[in-house]
Amino acid sequence: MTHILLKKRAAILALAVPLAMGLPVQAVAQDGEIEEVIITGTRVADRSAADSPVPVDVISGSEFRDNASTDVQDMLRTSVPSFDVNTQPISDAATISRPANVRGLSPDNVLVLVNGKRRHRGSIISFLGGGISDGAQGVDIAAIPSLALKQIEVLRDGASSQYGSDAIAGVLNFLLRDDDEGFEVVTKYGSTFEGDGTNYMVAANLGMPLGDNGFLNVTGEIRDVEGTVRSVVRDDIAYQIANGYSPVSNFQNINTYTNEVPQYWGQPDVEDDIKLFFNSAIELNDSTELYAFGNHAERTVTGGFFYRNVVGRASNLTPGASTGQRGGVYAGPTVDPLTGMALAAADGGVPSVLVGDMDGGSS
Repeated sequence: MTHILLKKRAAILALAVPLAMGLPVQAVAQDGEIEEVIITGTRVADRSAADSPVPVDVISGSEFRDNASTDVQDMLRTSVPSFDVNTQPISDAATISRPANVRGLSPDNVLVLVNGKRRHRGSIISFLGGGISDGAQGVDIAAIPSLALKQIEVLRDGASSQYGSDAIAGVLNFLLRDDDEGFEVVTKYGSTFEGDGTNYMVAANLGMPLGDNGFLNVTGEIRDVEGTVRSVVRDDIAYQIANGYSPVSNFQNINTYTNEVPQYWGQPDVEDDIKLFFNSAIELNDSTELYAFGNHAERTVTGGFFYRNVVGRASNLTPGASTGQRGGVYAGPTVDPLTGMALAAADGGVPSVLVGDMDGGSS
Protein backbone atom coordinates (compact mmCIF):
# COMPACT_ATOMS: atom_id res chain seq x y z
CA MET A 1 0.00 0.00 0.00
CA THR A 2 1.34 3.38 -0.94
CA HIS A 3 0.97 6.05 1.68
CA ILE A 4 2.51 9.22 3.01
CA LEU A 5 3.32 9.98 6.64
CA LEU A 6 3.82 13.52 7.85
CA LYS A 7 4.06 15.03 11.31
CA LYS A 8 2.92 18.55 12.04
CA ARG A 9 3.75 20.79 14.98
CA ALA A 10 2.62 24.30 15.66
CA ALA A 11 3.08 26.73 18.49
CA ILE A 12 2.15 30.35 19.10
CA LEU A 13 2.36 32.79 21.99
CA ALA A 14 0.74 36.18 22.33
CA LEU A 15 1.66 38.66 25.07
CA ALA A 16 0.65 42.28 25.35
CA VAL A 17 -0.33 45.17 27.62
CA PRO A 18 -3.30 46.93 25.99
CA LEU A 19 -4.53 50.23 27.41
CA ALA A 20 -8.10 50.00 26.10
CA MET A 21 -9.45 46.50 25.93
CA GLY A 22 -12.32 45.67 23.56
CA LEU A 23 -13.04 42.23 24.93
CA PRO A 24 -16.59 40.90 24.42
CA VAL A 25 -18.87 41.33 27.39
CA GLN A 26 -22.56 40.95 28.01
CA ALA A 27 -24.63 44.13 28.27
CA VAL A 28 -27.96 44.38 30.03
CA ALA A 29 -30.58 46.28 28.06
CA GLN A 30 -33.12 48.62 29.72
CA ASP A 31 -35.81 45.96 29.61
CA GLY A 32 -33.61 43.59 31.60
CA GLU A 33 -32.80 41.21 28.72
CA ILE A 34 -29.19 40.19 28.13
CA GLU A 35 -27.87 40.83 24.63
CA GLU A 36 -24.65 39.62 23.00
CA VAL A 37 -21.94 42.23 22.48
CA ILE A 38 -19.53 41.67 19.62
CA ILE A 39 -16.10 42.99 18.67
CA THR A 40 -15.79 41.40 15.23
CA GLY A 41 -16.36 43.67 12.23
CA THR A 42 -16.76 46.86 14.26
CA ARG A 43 -14.63 49.47 16.02
CA VAL A 44 -17.36 50.16 18.57
CA ALA A 45 -16.66 48.10 21.67
CA ASP A 46 -20.26 47.85 22.90
CA ARG A 47 -22.08 47.15 19.66
CA SER A 48 -24.59 44.32 19.89
CA ALA A 49 -25.21 41.62 17.30
CA ALA A 50 -28.67 43.06 16.62
CA ASP A 51 -27.46 46.48 15.45
CA SER A 52 -24.34 45.33 13.61
CA PRO A 53 -24.14 46.70 10.04
CA VAL A 54 -23.08 43.25 8.75
CA PRO A 55 -24.33 39.74 9.64
CA VAL A 56 -22.40 38.27 12.56
CA ASP A 57 -23.10 34.85 14.04
CA VAL A 58 -22.30 34.53 17.74
CA ILE A 59 -22.03 30.88 18.82
CA SER A 60 -21.43 30.09 22.48
CA GLY A 61 -18.80 27.53 23.34
CA SER A 62 -21.27 25.19 25.05
CA GLU A 63 -23.62 25.33 22.06
CA PHE A 64 -20.70 24.84 19.70
CA ARG A 65 -19.54 21.71 21.53
CA ASP A 66 -23.01 20.16 21.43
CA ASN A 67 -21.85 18.22 18.40
CA ALA A 68 -20.80 14.65 17.70
CA SER A 69 -17.64 15.72 15.86
CA THR A 70 -14.25 15.85 17.54
CA ASP A 71 -12.61 18.28 15.08
CA VAL A 72 -13.23 22.03 15.34
CA GLN A 73 -13.55 22.37 11.56
CA ASP A 74 -16.30 19.75 11.38
CA MET A 75 -18.10 21.50 14.23
CA LEU A 76 -17.95 24.78 12.32
CA ARG A 77 -19.30 23.11 9.21
CA THR A 78 -22.47 22.08 11.03
CA SER A 79 -22.84 25.41 12.87
CA VAL A 80 -22.03 27.96 10.15
CA PRO A 81 -23.81 27.54 6.78
CA SER A 82 -21.20 29.52 4.83
CA PHE A 83 -18.28 27.45 6.21
CA ASP A 84 -17.27 24.32 4.30
CA VAL A 85 -14.50 21.78 4.82
CA ASN A 86 -14.13 18.25 3.47
CA THR A 87 -12.04 15.16 4.04
CA GLN A 88 -9.15 15.05 1.56
CA PRO A 89 -8.29 11.35 0.98
CA ILE A 90 -5.45 11.66 -1.57
CA SER A 91 -4.53 15.33 -1.72
CA ASP A 92 -0.88 15.61 -0.73
CA ALA A 93 -0.43 18.11 2.14
CA ALA A 94 -4.13 19.05 2.03
CA THR A 95 -4.74 15.67 3.68
CA ILE A 96 -2.74 16.78 6.72
CA SER A 97 -4.06 20.34 7.02
CA ARG A 98 -7.53 20.42 5.48
CA PRO A 99 -8.33 23.65 3.61
CA ALA A 100 -11.55 25.36 4.67
CA ASN A 101 -13.70 27.70 2.60
CA VAL A 102 -16.07 30.47 3.61
CA ARG A 103 -18.59 31.68 1.04
CA GLY A 104 -16.92 29.49 -1.58
CA LEU A 105 -13.64 31.40 -1.51
CA SER A 106 -10.06 30.31 -0.91
CA PRO A 107 -8.82 29.57 2.66
CA ASP A 108 -6.42 32.51 2.61
CA ASN A 109 -9.34 34.87 1.90
CA VAL A 110 -10.72 34.14 5.39
CA LEU A 111 -9.33 36.07 8.35
CA VAL A 112 -8.94 33.90 11.45
CA LEU A 113 -8.61 35.66 14.80
CA VAL A 114 -7.96 34.29 18.28
CA ASN A 115 -9.08 36.69 21.02
CA GLY A 116 -9.36 39.35 18.33
CA LYS A 117 -5.72 38.90 17.22
CA ARG A 118 -4.65 37.52 13.84
CA ARG A 119 -3.85 33.82 13.92
CA HIS A 120 -0.73 32.81 11.99
CA ARG A 121 -1.15 30.82 8.79
CA GLY A 122 -0.04 27.23 8.51
CA SER A 123 3.19 26.23 6.78
CA ILE A 124 1.34 24.18 4.14
CA ILE A 125 0.45 25.49 0.71
CA SER A 126 -2.32 23.28 -0.64
CA PHE A 127 -1.45 21.61 -3.94
CA LEU A 128 -4.56 19.49 -4.18
CA GLY A 129 -7.29 21.20 -2.21
CA GLY A 130 -10.48 20.68 -4.15
CA GLY A 131 -9.95 23.27 -6.85
CA ILE A 132 -10.63 26.59 -5.11
CA SER A 133 -8.03 25.80 -2.43
CA ASP A 134 -5.18 24.90 -4.77
CA GLY A 135 -2.18 27.13 -4.05
CA ALA A 136 -3.76 28.58 -0.90
CA GLN A 137 -2.06 28.99 2.47
CA GLY A 138 -4.68 29.06 5.17
CA VAL A 139 -4.83 28.81 8.94
CA ASP A 140 -4.80 25.35 10.50
CA ILE A 141 -8.02 25.74 12.49
CA ALA A 142 -7.84 22.11 13.63
CA ALA A 143 -5.05 23.07 16.07
CA ILE A 144 -7.63 24.79 18.31
CA PRO A 145 -9.28 22.54 20.95
CA SER A 146 -13.03 23.07 21.11
CA LEU A 147 -13.11 22.97 24.91
CA ALA A 148 -10.90 26.10 25.03
CA LEU A 149 -13.54 28.26 23.35
CA LYS A 150 -15.85 30.70 25.11
CA GLN A 151 -17.60 31.72 21.93
CA ILE A 152 -17.08 32.02 18.17
CA GLU A 153 -17.97 35.13 16.19
CA VAL A 154 -18.42 34.64 12.46
CA LEU A 155 -18.63 37.64 10.16
CA ARG A 156 -20.34 36.24 7.07
CA ASP A 157 -19.51 39.11 4.73
CA GLY A 158 -16.44 40.73 3.23
CA ALA A 159 -14.52 42.93 5.68
CA SER A 160 -11.45 43.88 3.65
CA SER A 161 -12.05 47.61 4.20
CA GLN A 162 -11.43 47.13 7.91
CA TYR A 163 -9.10 44.13 8.13
CA GLY A 164 -7.40 43.90 4.72
CA SER A 165 -7.44 41.54 1.76
CA ASP A 166 -7.30 38.40 3.92
CA ALA A 167 -10.89 39.12 5.06
CA ILE A 168 -12.54 39.12 1.63
CA ALA A 169 -14.60 36.02 2.50
CA GLY A 170 -15.27 36.98 6.11
CA VAL A 171 -13.85 36.72 9.61
CA LEU A 172 -13.71 33.91 12.16
CA ASN A 173 -12.95 35.10 15.69
CA PHE A 174 -12.29 32.40 18.31
CA LEU A 175 -12.64 33.83 21.82
CA LEU A 176 -10.94 31.77 24.53
CA ARG A 177 -12.47 30.90 27.88
CA ASP A 178 -11.74 33.24 30.78
CA ASP A 179 -13.10 31.17 33.68
CA ASP A 180 -11.09 31.72 36.85
CA GLU A 181 -12.45 28.61 38.55
CA GLY A 182 -13.84 25.19 37.77
CA PHE A 183 -12.68 21.98 36.14
CA GLU A 184 -14.35 20.26 33.18
CA VAL A 185 -13.64 16.97 31.41
CA VAL A 186 -15.19 15.92 28.08
CA THR A 187 -14.81 12.54 26.36
CA LYS A 188 -16.15 11.37 23.01
CA TYR A 189 -15.99 8.04 21.26
CA GLY A 190 -17.39 6.89 17.93
CA SER A 191 -17.08 4.66 14.89
CA THR A 192 -18.71 4.08 11.50
CA PHE A 193 -21.35 1.53 10.57
CA GLU A 194 -18.68 -0.25 8.51
CA GLY A 195 -16.63 -0.87 11.66
CA ASP A 196 -13.72 1.39 10.76
CA GLY A 197 -13.02 5.04 11.50
CA THR A 198 -12.93 4.48 15.26
CA ASN A 199 -12.19 7.78 16.99
CA TYR A 200 -11.96 9.18 20.49
CA MET A 201 -11.25 12.49 22.17
CA VAL A 202 -10.41 13.35 25.77
CA ALA A 203 -10.28 17.03 26.74
CA ALA A 204 -10.02 18.91 30.02
CA ASN A 205 -10.31 22.56 31.03
CA LEU A 206 -9.08 24.16 34.26
CA GLY A 207 -9.74 27.70 35.47
CA MET A 208 -7.59 29.28 38.19
CA PRO A 209 -7.45 32.76 39.72
CA LEU A 210 -4.41 35.02 39.37
CA GLY A 211 -4.48 37.18 42.44
CA ASP A 212 -7.68 39.10 43.10
CA ASN A 213 -8.13 40.52 39.59
CA GLY A 214 -6.85 37.89 37.17
CA PHE A 215 -7.35 34.41 35.78
CA LEU A 216 -5.47 31.56 34.12
CA ASN A 217 -7.46 29.14 31.98
CA VAL A 218 -5.77 26.02 30.58
CA THR A 219 -7.15 23.45 28.10
CA GLY A 220 -5.66 20.18 26.94
CA GLU A 221 -6.95 17.71 24.36
CA ILE A 222 -5.86 14.29 23.09
CA ARG A 223 -7.49 12.91 19.97
CA ASP A 224 -7.09 9.81 17.78
CA VAL A 225 -8.92 8.92 14.55
CA GLU A 226 -8.50 5.67 12.63
CA GLY A 227 -8.70 5.83 8.86
CA THR A 228 -11.60 4.63 6.76
CA VAL A 229 -11.36 2.64 3.55
CA ARG A 230 -13.92 3.01 0.79
CA SER A 231 -11.87 1.54 -2.05
CA VAL A 232 -12.58 -0.89 -4.83
CA VAL A 233 -9.98 -2.82 -6.78
CA ARG A 234 -9.16 -0.77 -9.86
CA ASP A 235 -9.30 -2.45 -13.25
CA ASP A 236 -5.56 -2.08 -13.85
CA ILE A 237 -4.78 -3.64 -10.45
CA ALA A 238 -7.27 -6.44 -11.13
CA TYR A 239 -5.33 -7.08 -14.36
CA GLN A 240 -2.12 -7.42 -12.34
CA ILE A 241 -3.80 -9.84 -9.95
CA ALA A 242 -5.11 -11.94 -12.83
CA ASN A 243 -1.59 -12.14 -14.26
CA GLY A 244 0.02 -13.15 -10.98
CA TYR A 245 2.02 -10.02 -10.17
CA SER A 246 3.24 -11.07 -6.72
CA PRO A 247 3.14 -7.75 -4.77
CA VAL A 248 -0.62 -7.46 -5.35
CA SER A 249 -1.66 -11.07 -5.89
CA ASN A 250 -2.54 -11.45 -2.20
CA PHE A 251 -5.35 -8.89 -2.70
CA GLN A 252 -7.27 -11.16 -5.07
CA ASN A 253 -10.11 -11.94 -2.68
CA ILE A 254 -10.89 -8.40 -1.55
CA ASN A 255 -14.61 -8.08 -0.89
CA THR A 256 -14.73 -5.96 2.29
CA TYR A 257 -13.36 -2.60 3.38
CA THR A 258 -9.84 -3.21 4.67
CA ASN A 259 -6.53 -1.42 4.91
CA GLU A 260 -5.02 -4.20 2.82
CA VAL A 261 -6.10 -2.73 -0.52
CA PRO A 262 -3.22 -1.49 -2.70
CA GLN A 263 -4.74 2.00 -2.77
CA TYR A 264 -7.25 3.00 -0.12
CA TRP A 265 -9.60 5.91 -0.39
CA GLY A 266 -11.12 7.45 2.71
CA GLN A 267 -10.45 9.36 5.88
CA PRO A 268 -6.75 9.46 6.86
CA ASP A 269 -5.36 8.17 10.16
CA VAL A 270 -4.75 10.87 12.78
CA GLU A 271 -2.52 9.84 15.67
CA ASP A 272 -0.85 11.64 18.59
CA ASP A 273 -3.15 14.64 18.08
CA ILE A 274 -2.20 16.73 21.12
CA LYS A 275 -3.39 20.30 21.73
CA LEU A 276 -2.65 22.64 24.63
CA PHE A 277 -4.06 26.15 24.97
CA PHE A 278 -3.88 28.74 27.73
CA ASN A 279 -5.52 32.12 28.21
CA SER A 280 -4.73 34.53 31.03
CA ALA A 281 -5.18 38.14 32.07
CA ILE A 282 -4.81 40.34 35.12
CA GLU A 283 -6.13 43.84 35.69
CA LEU A 284 -3.43 46.32 36.65
CA ASN A 285 -5.84 49.23 37.13
CA ASP A 286 -9.19 50.48 35.82
CA SER A 287 -7.83 51.13 32.32
CA THR A 288 -4.94 48.67 31.93
CA GLU A 289 -4.88 44.89 31.66
CA LEU A 290 -1.97 42.52 31.13
CA TYR A 291 -2.93 39.46 29.12
CA ALA A 292 -1.30 36.47 27.44
CA PHE A 293 -2.48 33.45 25.49
CA GLY A 294 -0.72 30.74 23.51
CA ASN A 295 -0.76 27.15 22.39
CA HIS A 296 1.17 24.09 21.33
CA ALA A 297 -0.23 21.50 18.92
CA GLU A 298 1.08 18.47 17.08
CA ARG A 299 -0.33 15.48 15.23
CA THR A 300 0.76 12.64 12.98
CA VAL A 301 -1.34 12.01 9.88
CA THR A 302 -1.11 8.99 7.57
CA GLY A 303 -3.01 9.33 4.32
CA GLY A 304 -3.39 7.32 1.14
CA PHE A 305 -1.41 8.03 -1.98
CA PHE A 306 -1.97 7.19 -5.62
CA TYR A 307 -0.92 3.63 -6.50
CA ARG A 308 1.54 3.51 -9.40
CA ASN A 309 0.87 0.67 -11.80
CA VAL A 310 4.15 -1.16 -12.44
CA VAL A 311 3.08 -4.08 -14.65
CA GLY A 312 4.71 -4.17 -18.04
CA ARG A 313 7.94 -5.99 -17.32
CA ALA A 314 7.95 -9.73 -17.79
CA SER A 315 10.23 -10.33 -14.78
CA ASN A 316 7.43 -9.02 -12.51
CA LEU A 317 5.00 -11.70 -13.65
CA THR A 318 4.63 -15.38 -13.09
CA PRO A 319 5.87 -17.68 -15.88
CA GLY A 320 3.56 -17.68 -18.87
CA ALA A 321 1.64 -14.56 -17.78
CA SER A 322 0.82 -11.67 -20.07
CA THR A 323 3.27 -8.76 -20.01
CA GLY A 324 0.81 -6.11 -18.84
CA GLN A 325 -0.88 -2.98 -20.12
CA ARG A 326 1.66 -0.19 -19.67
CA GLY A 327 3.95 -0.42 -22.61
CA GLY A 328 7.33 1.25 -22.27
CA VAL A 329 7.28 1.26 -18.48
CA TYR A 330 9.61 -1.27 -16.84
CA ALA A 331 9.85 -3.12 -20.13
CA GLY A 332 13.32 -1.99 -21.21
CA PRO A 333 16.11 -1.27 -21.33
CA THR A 334 15.07 -0.86 -24.98
CA VAL A 335 11.58 -1.31 -26.43
CA ASP A 336 9.75 -1.42 -29.73
CA PRO A 337 8.71 2.21 -30.46
CA LEU A 338 5.34 0.99 -31.80
CA THR A 339 4.27 -1.61 -29.23
CA GLY A 340 6.31 -0.59 -26.19
CA MET A 341 7.41 -4.18 -25.67
CA ALA A 342 11.01 -5.19 -25.04
CA LEU A 343 13.14 -5.14 -28.21
CA ALA A 344 16.92 -5.25 -28.57
CA ALA A 345 18.58 -2.06 -29.77
CA ALA A 346 20.13 -4.03 -32.67
CA ASP A 347 16.62 -4.82 -33.87
CA GLY A 348 15.43 -1.22 -33.78
CA GLY A 349 14.58 -0.85 -30.10
CA VAL A 350 14.73 2.56 -28.45
CA PRO A 351 15.41 3.41 -24.78
CA SER A 352 12.34 2.62 -22.66
CA VAL A 353 10.56 4.90 -20.25
CA LEU A 354 12.14 3.15 -17.29
CA VAL A 355 11.09 5.31 -14.35
CA GLY A 356 12.00 2.89 -11.59
CA ASP A 357 13.20 -0.63 -10.93
CA MET A 358 11.37 -2.72 -8.36
CA ASP A 359 14.46 -4.78 -7.57
CA GLY A 360 16.09 -1.77 -5.95
CA GLY A 361 17.73 0.06 -8.79
CA SER A 362 16.40 2.95 -10.85
CA SER A 363 17.18 4.81 -14.02
